Amino acid sequence: LTGFGVNIAFFGHDLHGLVFGPDGKLYFSVGDRGFNVTNKEGQAFVGPRTGAVFRCNTDGTEFEVVHRGLRNPQELAFDEHGNLFADDNNCDKGDHARLVYVVDGGESGWNMAYQTIPDPYMTGPWHAERLWHLPHAGQAAYIVPCVGSIGTGPSGFLFTSGTSLDDRYKNSFIMCNFTGGNGGLEAFKVKEKGAGFEIADYHDYFKPIMATDAEFGPDGKLYVADFVNLKWDGGSLGGRIYTAFDPEKLKRPVVVETVKLFAEGFDQRSPGELAKLLAHADMRIRQKAQFALAKTGSKVIPTLTTVAQKSADPYARLHAIWGLGQVAAKDRSALAPLLELVTDTDAEVRAQSAKVLGDRAEAKAAQKLMTLLTDSKPRVRFFAAQALGQLKHKAATKALFQLVQANGDVDPFLREVGVIALARIGDADVISAKATDENPAVRMAAVLALRKLSDKRVTLFLNDKELLIRTEAARAIHDLPLESEYPALAAIPVTDLPLGEADALLRRVIDANFRLGAAGNAKAVLMIALHPNAPTAVRSEAISALSNWPAPGPRDRVTGFWRPLPKRDVAIPRSVVEAGLADLFAKTSGTLQTEAVALIVKLGVKADENQFADWVGDTKKEVNLRGVALRYLADRKSKHFAASLVTAQADASPLLRAEARDILILTNPAEAAKSLVAVMNDEKAPLVERQRGVAGLSRVKDPIAVTALDTLAVNLAGKSVAAELIVDVWDALKAAPSSKRDPLRKKFEEALPKDPVGKFQTSLTGGDAARGRDIFYNHTAAQCVRCHKVEGVGGIAGPELTKLVERNPVKTRDYILESLVLPSAKIAEGYANVTLTLLDGRTVAGVVQKDDGKTVTILPPDGKVLAIPSEDIEKRTKPESAMPSVEKVLTPREMRDLIEFLNGMK
Repeated sequence: LTGFGVNIAFFGHDLHGLVFGPDGKLYFSVGDRGFNVTNKEGQAFVGPRTGAVFRCNTDGTEFEVVHRGLRNPQELAFDEHGNLFADDNNCDKGDHARLVYVVDGGESGWNMAYQTIPDPYMTGPWHAERLWHLPHAGQAAYIVPCVGSIGTGPSGFLFTSGTSLDDRYKNSFIMCNFTGGNGGLEAFKVKEKGAGFEIADYHDYFKPIMATDAEFGPDGKLYVADFVNLKWDGGSLGGRIYTAFDPEKLKRPVVVETVKLFAEGFDQRSPGELAKLLAHADMRIRQKAQFALAKTGSKVIPTLTTVAQKSADPYARLHAIWGLGQVAAKDRSALAPLLELVTDTDAEVRAQSAKVLGDRAEAKAAQKLMTLLTDSKPRVRFFAAQALGQLKHKAATKALFQLVQANGDVDPFLREVGVIALARIGDADVISAKATDENPAVRMAAVLALRKLSDKRVTLFLNDKELLIRTEAARAIHDLPLESEYPALAAIPVTDLPLGEADALLRRVIDANFRLGAAGNAKAVLMIALHPNAPTAVRSEAISALSNWPAPGPRDRVTGFWRPLPKRDVAIPRSVVEAGLADLFAKTSGTLQTEAVALIVKLGVKADENQFADWVGDTKKEVNLRGVALRYLADRKSKHFAASLVTAQADASPLLRAEARDILILTNPAEAAKSLVAVMNDEKAPLVERQRGVAGLSRVKDPIAVTALDTLAVNLAGKSVAAELIVDVWDALKAAPSSKRDPLRKKFEEALPKDPVGKFQTSLTGGDAARGRDIFYNHTAAQCVRCHKVEGVGGIAGPELTKLVERNPVKTRDYILESLVLPSAKIAEGYANVTLTLLDGRTVAGVVQKDDGKTVTILPPDGKVLAIPSEDIEKRTKPESAMPSVEKVLTPREMRDLIEFLNGMK
């Protein structure tokens, strides 16, 4: 991007949205692959690996970053009140694309490093800490949450006054949802929710079409770019531009006038004529008139002042205010009228006057802006706080803390703007002193402001009595990072934490200890691994950290950032694990025990082989412990291994016998191949042994195994594999590819149904309920437990699943599968989201609590239940579930296990 004083180089994703704001500046967005920017003055902006929104004057001056933490914001659009929104893409790992309210100084949470963090901590904090979700209790407080979810592939994005459309589309957004398939255009509005917004009246507008961009022309027609025949493996066939319009609506006087005005231009018009156009029904005309007036400079100040103060049209007043702000770039006397308008009776006039005064850093406005911090309207308070921050008005610090205290962490947008203002003012001494304040909202704001200042006194909040505040302090110290404060973070006691709710904090405590690397740090990590109340995923992370202690990977264990460490002495973690070996096995089970054995093998921990041999033969011990004991003996080539293997092969437990075969693969592949084929073909053998037998074949380099896999490939393509083994055979063939088997596997895959339910038919039987339970509670992307409760544990956003099948015998495996991949197909009573259009023109959106045919009882986002007579409803949208589909989140194997677990809710 060159030619107006700014040179920008992008890596990977490039420039996306370009739009002029009501302040006359150019706003543009970039993707998350990083960028380098040099402005007209030669100042360099080296971008982080995150998407961002920038702005500058048309000559490249006053270049600045507006908002960070986006992934791939395809386009930007201003609404009629000058609010800027971005349509931000997801990362294709189960998260939703987001509508983002672009806040000056805001942060939305995304970093490119998250994209490549693998399972079991897929995308890191993005999923584990629900950064992409709608605002909710317990959400990370350092981010500006999204306004709502939009499509799956946001592309073109526009705002329209709707003059050539039905009345429904007056002041609406239209977005191209580019899915690579049957996407198209979707429409919605936004409505105020506190100082922020929420989406209203979201619906399909123009489908199906592979639309990548759309714009309304001066003629009132909608111009749509159609990709036509997309080929993801390279290129496309064709490409067209369509127009869509209603011929009758193009005859409207306002549309005809718009065409004429655009054709004739604006610069030749008189100030009086342009002033009248500030009240035009089409925002594009209003903005053109505003810019033309502002271009003439100081002489139009009286004209703009009169419109701003006296016009009967609310939009004309706003454009006059913005025009005065443009003129003030060269003549600050243009700001004088705005000093009076901050006390106007119109709340939007007060808000926009405050915004412009802040943008132009008008120090004379400070005292009046202070009074607006207690205004009755959240938007006015929002822009007053923003302006005081831009003024760096130190005397406002106390009032800003009073603002966040009054907000009480209820409105995240008010909290964010208060924090941004406090950080811009930068009185870190006053901010850090709030560590002892009685009000938690004040302490939270202090933590977040210190984070923005990268001030190490954020450590003062690590011992706060509120878990959320401690967690934000830990995020700041770890993620920035403030490495000098890592010892304080590492030393947080974990025994008194509500560990089931402290995932984000514990991961950072683990990594702080990991990076410090001393013996005491290793012991602290081991204590987390042993704690029975900690989530399985966190305990697993602690074991993994100890395992990697001697040779750390190059990436941060929480954020995925590139932070390499040197190799270290293995004696440190080895001595710590040796001292805690008894507890390590006594206080772990299942997969954690398997990981514990791998840990002691990798570190070379000394252990009593006699004890492990005794465990293998002790039928009273938990079977997973017996299995890991056998594996340990094998790894150590112990003298006890041969006898223990014979014991395990003859044991009554199918799981232990299956484990013995898996170990035999490593010690005697030829014998293992015979055993695996035999059990796989034995229809009377327990299912777990047959499944493990199939999986084992893909790991054996033996002719018997090769022949068996070839036969399985033929059977899979011929649809003669038992239903409960299909997923296992499929996975085995993918794990052991060959020129003979691959075409048969692909034939099977091509024959699978393409619909979301059909393509998971192979997952209906054969699952493991124990693994399914782990997916329900611990899968970082699916996050079932966040919204559903089982046996008293979990969220309440969705229906409780305890005794699901017992309460509803008709809820078969097919029903469960459909609910997982098509949540809106059948929605439990009390969880259906709808938008109602009433006969009086109003729209109401929310969750249907009850519908008896006469009255629809609906719960809107504000929590105030409404009972609406059915006869007053003109139309309603199709009910939708708030639950996201797990179609792209779970593999067929994971889906099979989860279905098995849920089917056991009896």
